Amino acid sequence: MNPVEYESARRTRIRRILIDIATSTVSNLLATALASAARLLF
Repeated sequence: MNPVEYESARRTRIRRILIDIATSTVSNLLATALASAARLLF
């Protein structure tokens, strides 16, 4: 396994982890916004 393949594989894994973190953060923000909106409305 040459270093170039290893570098791209590691970069892909890091990008996937960052996407997972961003997705969970956005979903948490949406859930919080929906909860506060529901609290204001109901």
